[in-house]
Amino acid sequence: MLGMWLDGSGERLNQEEFEVEVTNQSVSVRLTTSRKSPHGRFYWAAFFVALWIAGLCLLVFANGKHGEPGMWHDFATNPLNSSGFIAPLLILLCCSALLVLISWRYVVMAYPSNETFYCDRSTLTISKVRWLDIHNKDWRTRSYPLRQITGLKYRSVATAKGGAVYGLRFEVEGRSERVLPGLGTHDAGKILKAVKSFGANVNE
Repeated sequence: MLGMWLDGSGERLNQEEFEVEVTNQSVSVRLTTSRKSPHGRFYWAAFFVALWIAGLCLLVFANGKHGEPGMWHDFATNPLNSSGFIAPLLILLCCSALLVLISWRYVVMAYPSNETFYCDRSTLTISKVRWLDIHNKDWRTRSYPLRQITGLKYRSVATAKGGAVYGLRFEVEGRSERVLPGLGTHDAGKILKAVKSFGANVNE
């Protein structure tokens, strides 16, 4: 699966989705993932949900290492308010929550929505289509004074077993922002060089 997304250096193979324009006054980047597959990220989300359901079913119905009854036996034989029912239910819920927390960022970054990045000599503006917007029309925009941005760098923005997605990361207003997932090293170098010349705090 990752072979469709990454090459050996961690860069995405479909770099034509990025449009980068750099001048001595501004940097403009547009990531358009919906051009070829408007709903592609939802197909991949459905795939991960199916994997999640399959994992839960395996956890519930599989027997233990030495043939001990699985969780389904506990659910079927214990009253709802008993510890024999509640304990495996809590384990199941905790495993589900952990799986979602681990995989959600990677899914969102590996299969992103449309996004723009615009930086001039005073302000950085990020606009993204809401990830769950199936029509690719609901844009959310955030603007930050350039002097408030620290540690802008090209790094991994999401990881999973067997691969990583690279993009730009920076700190602002006490939180970490991750933008332009799938950006290649060549374009990233141009962007960081230009933004640094505008006075931004860049870690190359």
